[in-house]
Amino acid sequence: MQWNISSGLVRLLFIVFPFMFLSPLMADVMDGFDSPKLNPELWEIKVAGKASYTIDNGILTMTSPNVEGSIILYFPQNIADLEINFEVKMDTSTMGDHIVMGGIAKLMEPATNLEIGYNWLSLFLLVPGSATLKQDPDKPGQAFPPTDSEVPYQAGWRVFEIRFERDKTVFVIDGNEVGKVDKNKSLNERYFHISPDDFTTHYMGEVKIDYIKISGPGSVGLLAVDSLGKLATSWAKMKVPSTYP
Repeated sequence: MQWNISSGLVRLLFIVFPFMFLSPLMADVMDGFDSPKLNPELWEIKVAGKASYTIDNGILTMTSPNVEGSIILYFPQNIADLEINFEVKMDTSTMGDHIVMGGIAKLMEPATNLEIGYNWLSLFLLVPGSATLKQDPDKPGQAFPPTDSEVPYQAGWRVFEIRFERDKTVFVIDGNEVGKVDKNKSLNERYFHISPDDFTTHYMGEVKIDYIKISGPGSVGLLAVDSLGKLATSWAKMKVPSTYP
């Protein structure tokens, strides 16, 4: 179900009940991949070589079958100034070399390991059985971001969450916080991405995704068109439509 509240009603409520808006606004945007097409309002996908994706029975599968291929799913809005969370339920048992999930400094076409990796920000770098927690570099584009720590996890369907808070990036696996790093607040750009193979020079692999949920105060304006209209999303969890043009 998708809730629609007119901006006129929002303005009226804001005038009559201003106290309702004194606390931080929250919203959930859930994509369960119920359509055979990706929602263009939420996602942008970049593909190179023989890499591809399918959506079948509510599961998004991204595959890169060889080293020259690459596939990257982006949430293409700049989230540098937002407090926003991304929760992903995915099957790690079919991964190849690694899966990355988290921040990147700019929207990029698939490229070499140095071009892509040097623009990684705080993110999960998943290999079989272990999650490396990367932290923001001082300046993107110069080197791979530093490693904060490594934590074990069991392969299979797991829920990974990365929370971009005001001062920190928080890493969560299956509801349990596993790490926290400082956020580089001087960055002007930050985008969320997920990939089973984001390099055209190394690696191959696959990831299956059941859903992606976007939440937090920064998600309020994701499906809104004006500043007051954004308030409408604070009263309901919003599920994206099951079909797109």
